[in-house]
Amino acid sequence: MTSWKLKCTECGKEWILKVSYDLASMGKIYHYCPHCKKNTFHIVLERIED
Repeated sequence: MTSWKLKCTECGKEWILKVSYDLASMGKIYHYCPHCKKNTFHIVLERIED
């Protein structure tokens, strides 16, 4: 499992997402934001080594 630091483009909050695939090449993803409580675009900031 890989951890990724994401930033919501709606609320600006940064949070960690654990997934089993590489998000580095995507740059931006559409995902549920636990802070906004809705689906928004997120910027993939960095990979976090576990």
